[in-house]
Amino acid sequence: MNAQETESVEAFRARAARWIERDLPRWNDEHVETRDLQRLLFDHGFAGIAFPRAYGGAGLTLDHQKAFYDEATAQDRQVPTGNRVSIGMLGPTILDHGSEDAQLRFLPPLLRGDTLWVQLLSEPQGGSDMAGATTRLTRDGDTYVLHGSKMWSSGAHEADFGLCLCRSDWDAPKHRGLSMIAVPLKGVPGITIQQTRSASGLTSDFSEEFFDNVVLPIEYLIGEENDGWAVAQTLLLHERNTVGNIGYGYLGRRDRGPKRMFGGEPAMRSLAAARRRSALDSVGEAIVETYIESVVAPLTSTRVMAGLRVGTHSGRWGSLTKLQSTVAAQASVRTALAAWGADGVIWDGEEVQYDNVGTTWLESRGGTISGGTNEMQRNIISERLLGLPRESAPDRDVPFSEVLRNARRV
Repeated sequence: MNAQETESVEAFRARAARWIERDLPRWNDEHVETRDLQRLLFDHGFAGIAFPRAYGGAGLTLDHQKAFYDEATAQDRQVPTGNRVSIGMLGPTILDHGSEDAQLRFLPPLLRGDTLWVQLLSEPQGGSDMAGATTRLTRDGDTYVLHGSKMWSSGAHEADFGLCLCRSDWDAPKHRGLSMIAVPLKGVPGITIQQTRSASGLTSDFSEEFFDNVVLPIEYLIGEENDGWAVAQTLLLHERNTVGNIGYGYLGRRDRGPKRMFGGEPAMRSLAAARRRSALDSVGEAIVETYIESVVAPLTSTRVMAGLRVGTHSGRWGSLTKLQSTVAAQASVRTALAAWGADGVIWDGEEVQYDNVGTTWLESRGGTISGGTNEMQRNIISERLLGLPRESAPDRDVPFSEVLRNARRV
């Protein structure tokens, strides 16, 4: 074991702080693209801090990762937020379930910033029932053939790979007939990607993907064939941790960086706006609550991360932090709308202003859905953390082909 493997968190943070001050650009500097920032981190040993060295990581811990990004936040430096899905969700899932070949094939370029990854889970007819996937994966000799469609995939139009949940056995119950496979998204015959326009009027990060008999190597399978639900559960765990700002997806406090719409600083701006409009009597208490939430939320994430490390918090705690963050964000922007009044929903010119309070309110609605709906998070919290009875699922042990036939009869 060498010195770096036993480096304390305090010593690592001091070393990282010196490098951050010297080499990372400030948020107010010229914007640096995610891939370039990730390569910069990789070249200096700060990419994939909690990933094993064999796959390009630093071989340290999530505590070391938190120390690095807390220091970057304290110094107001740019970090590669555009690959939070890759680093926080997909990479850890491949690490947990991928074969050695898949880990060596996919993780080093992911951590180096050469490839961006997305999750391909939701389907047009599926709603929140992810296990009801009908995108078909068929074994054909030494390859698989993928056919179907996915939607609500964040960043798919820019991504290099997606991790796709597919139906590989139609006669097994719906949770036991699924497989997870890596899908290259650029320059592959049979793949069409269309971006979705959001409620704000902007072309959003969401995309819809169509797969027309796409041929994939069998080596791209992540986990065992027909055991994709276990992989999906791991992916969802990492997704909710990331949305809740804990685990591999932790990139520092969220009231910093280029989109400071929530947290302490926005609360102060809302306070000033309300004072100008003589509206403090009506919204002052809500602004105070927004500020308190901006202080409490990071403390909750820190407590959960510490508990996961020492073993006092086992289970789906990412659902709790995810639910807290989305509810708090929407409450914050509602308060901002009340504080700013008409000034929060109008602007000069024809172009949509993304940092406008009204536009941000529209965008914030997506937080209710992304990472699993708030209703799903409440189910998970009640069942997995509080131990309450599970919701009834009468089709859990019924062959999926029969479930489909019954649905058609209805």
